[in-house]
Amino acid sequence: MDEAKIIDSLKSLHDLSKAINSTLNLGEVEEMVLAKTAKLMQAEKVLILLLDETKTILTLHRSQGFDQVEMPVKEFHDIRSFDHCIVHKGAVITLNEVLAYDDLRFQRRQMPFLSDMVFAPLEIKGEAYGLLGISGNTHEFSSVELEIFCSLGSQAAIALENATLYEKLHDAFLHTAEALAEAINSRDPYTGGHTRRVSQYSLQLAEALNLSTKEKEDLRLGAILHDIGKIGIDDAILRKGGIFSPEEKEIMKNHPEIGANILEHVDEMEEVIRGVRHHHEWFDGSGYPDGLRKNDIPLAARIIAIADVFDALTTDRPYRKAMKKEAAIKIIQEDAGSHFDPELLDMFSDILFDQVKMN
Repeated sequence: MDEAKIIDSLKSLHDLSKAINSTLNLGEVEEMVLAKTAKLMQAEKVLILLLDETKTILTLHRSQGFDQVEMPVKEFHDIRSFDHCIVHKGAVITLNEVLAYDDLRFQRRQMPFLSDMVFAPLEIKGEAYGLLGISGNTHEFSSVELEIFCSLGSQAAIALENATLYEKLHDAFLHTAEALAEAINSRDPYTGGHTRRVSQYSLQLAEALNLSTKEKEDLRLGAILHDIGKIGIDDAILRKGGIFSPEEKEIMKNHPEIGANILEHVDEMEEVIRGVRHHHEWFDGSGYPDGLRKNDIPLAARIIAIADVFDALTTDRPYRKAMKKEAAIKIIQEDAGSHFDPELLDMFSDILFDQVKMN
């Protein structure tokens, strides 16, 4: 391996290190590891295999360059330890050293491409986490290239661990927010599960709209917390088993602003706050608290508005029984262009009717 190629490889490895640590989205990290590894090692096929907690099962987790038919099984059992590769830095292995006899026979017969791959350990704090594999036998690479490949495995493992930990922390935060929102909703005996359902309906629309990961995250949190302002509404009103008086209606109208004011104390919640504050705006401008109209209403708020009313119509209330989904859709369609964004409502209707047909 000449000097220019070594320098180029080290530069590429450095660039890869920066790239895979530039995001905490686990799926994005995995895709980046595969793509960058393929480019750096000039490999047509790349695999990430992960060990389970017992370190006895190795799973084909994610790949690039393969057809699904090439992978009739996704798991190998009774894995032999490959911790020795971590002790001896720069050591790469083949699956012959890892798989149990029966799995090895099956692999050679049904998945022969795995025999034509070389693997670097994914190491976290001195322990094996999985394997990063590339097409090509050991003899096709120089010792320097194999050293770089093993370094790549170490970098990938760190990025994967960071993304996994972030994902767990993020999920824990969302579950805590859900628990808080449900605790607030529990003050009204007729809104159990409302938070979860509004979040689900909102995310279905987000998927149809192909929103970005960040937009979906903000929308999900906004849907979870959309009624958090009800913490500032008197129980006598929330628990009332009938129609609100005009005075009570005016008090209830304060909950979006109360919720927005609460969330203002949390950093980086601007988009979430917009969904919470404006989910009772109407498309024609007759809603509250700010009388916004049409596209001046944040997209998240327009989505939550549909999900919120749809769930209210399809769950029991003290003054009426829950409607069937088909009937509820027809009811809210009557308010297309007045209460609801008509384009979003059409998309939501299509989603719900497709689900009804499937069931």
